[in-house]
Amino acid sequence: MEKREKLKDFGFDLEAYEKAKDYELDSLIISIGSSIVSLVALVLFLWFGTKPLYNFLSGSLGNVWAVRVCYILVFAIGFFLLDLPSGWLSFRIEHKYELSNQDPVGWLIDEVKGMLINLVLALAGFILLFWALDVTQFWWFWAWIAFTAISIFIGFISPTLLMPLFYEFEPLEEEELKTRLKDLANRARLEVLGVFNMEASEKTKKAIGALTGIGSSRRIILSDTMLENYSTEEIEAVIAHEMGHHKHHDIWFSIGVQSLFSLMGFYLISTFIDPVLGFLSLELNVSALPVVLGMMELILFVTSPVKNWLSRVRERAADGFSLSLIDNPRALGEALVKLSQQNLGNPAPPRLVEFLFYDHPSGLNRVERAFEHDA
Repeated sequence: MEKREKLKDFGFDLEAYEKAKDYELDSLIISIGSSIVSLVALVLFLWFGTKPLYNFLSGSLGNVWAVRVCYILVFAIGFFLLDLPSGWLSFRIEHKYELSNQDPVGWLIDEVKGMLINLVLALAGFILLFWALDVTQFWWFWAWIAFTAISIFIGFISPTLLMPLFYEFEPLEEEELKTRLKDLANRARLEVLGVFNMEASEKTKKAIGALTGIGSSRRIILSDTMLENYSTEEIEAVIAHEMGHHKHHDIWFSIGVQSLFSLMGFYLISTFIDPVLGFLSLELNVSALPVVLGMMELILFVTSPVKNWLSRVRERAADGFSLSLIDNPRALGEALVKLSQQNLGNPAPPRLVEFLFYDHPSGLNRVERAFEHDA
């Protein structure tokens, strides 16, 4: 009861709070179910599929690089098709809770676009991995270098090449808001390429405000769903938070943390993969790809609470930057209340759930801090 009263005192709608909890639970059930299905499929493929597929491709193609490319394509497309049902359920959940405006055809087109992008990245990454396996016993180190380089490359090209594949972007026409956001960037001493309106309402009712990109690709992005429902001060507060991430070099920090865990993961895989492959009667060739991925997923799952904790620390620091930069700190709290309710984020999850799964502090704690800062 105390939690509900506190939410009400800070402006949260209690009906939206109950709806957000149901949405979170439904999404979690689908996510867990999808993970279980993927794990079972991976184990079955390891026992009954990977070796016959490798032998068939080797006998049919002969050339080791052709075998590797074809194996990666078959494996990636197969698991994409396996994941489609859970993706469809997630799509239906978004409609059930009135968060999506997208039709099934549009959803499927986006799924295929995502698959094609992932195929290109998978081919680049795994071909480099198996090349390293051929030439050095320190393949895990070079695999880590390739993984980090690809992560940086994606961060650089995402706002200019990848995001426009899914959304239309136009320069923001509202001169007053554009001027105020550019002034905000000057006060934060950040160089911003421009301010863009993202046409998101054709697909979602969720509000999005971000400062994306690295270096010269950095740009402010505001969804039309945010522009329609938030005041200028609230938008400033959201973007000031995003600027805090860039001032604190959080993109590089995030890449560094991910890179560190990946280095540890690749090293552990190189240490334990031989006995695992021996148990499965496999050799260290492309047929071992599911083993490498399964071991990496296990390592990333075990370390995810640490990464989430680090992320929450950085998010709290970005909130602090916003509160110190904007003229009206209360606007951040008001924006967070709106975002929580419009996007159906649970503002007050159980502490254990927040610790294990949340990469942001709870909405209630963030709003309370903003309002106290304004007092």
